[in-house]
Amino acid sequence: MANPVLPAPAGAFGHQVRLLARDIASALAAWRFWCFMGWNDVAKRYRQTFLGPVWITVNTALFIVAFGLIGAQLFKYPAGWYLPYFCAGHVLFGYFSALLNEGCLTYTGSDAFLKQMSYPKTAFVFRTVFRCTVLMLHSAVIVLAVLWWSGRLGAVHWGAFLGAMALTLLAASFAVAIVGALATRFRDVTVAMGSLMQLSFFVTPVLWVPDELTERARWVVRLNPLALFLDLVRDPLMGTAPDPQAWLAAAGVVAVLGVVFFFQYVMVRRRIVYWL
Repeated sequence: MANPVLPAPAGAFGHQVRLLARDIASALAAWRFWCFMGWNDVAKRYRQTFLGPVWITVNTALFIVAFGLIGAQLFKYPAGWYLPYFCAGHVLFGYFSALLNEGCLTYTGSDAFLKQMSYPKTAFVFRTVFRCTVLMLHSAVIVLAVLWWSGRLGAVHWGAFLGAMALTLLAASFAVAIVGALATRFRDVTVAMGSLMQLSFFVTPVLWVPDELTERARWVVRLNPLALFLDLVRDPLMGTAPDPQAWLAAAGVVAVLGVVFFFQYVMVRRRIVYWL
């Protein structure tokens, strides 16, 4: 007769919840650690180069100006409107893509640390988010320059923009933690994420404007969380206040990601080191 499956101890789930809360609190307290590690990651990529991280700005600026002026002709929009629209969309989508792609390497890229000492797991999530944010800020200079050139810098809704960025950072932290744990257990996730982000570029309004789509085709935008956060952050930069429904939808996505993160990490947080 097979042995019956014994139920988990009544306090096991609560114990894991407390450990998760302690992990997050320890990671937040160790902000100097993950900020230093994230900054060192950026510096390491550009050691022994002449311009260093300025190459990010130069490459992005050349592409944005070249395609932005051509795209304005293709889509028949004024260059003073389309160039800021495309510039902000390109920089933000690159940021989202980097978060998800590099998020898959959150733990596998930090195995040397995790195998030696008991570091808080979420510290490496914050390291990835911080690194990607620093890299994005190099390109954010271009967005400001294009907004100034087009005369739109004075029309930016800075309060709405900062609120949208705060919501985006919270969603990014949950998303990086989720894909990081999944990719540690299933290594195919890293390859699949790269393919998914390439496809997402074409179904997210970076190059094109959603108003040009038919009503039936707009479901591509409505069901795309990347498009939701892209518009939420880009609209204030374009001088438009985001729709209240967009704020509610973004908060809903953050809530769902938070719930998934919570239950995932309660179950697998202690197993991450064994999967490396």
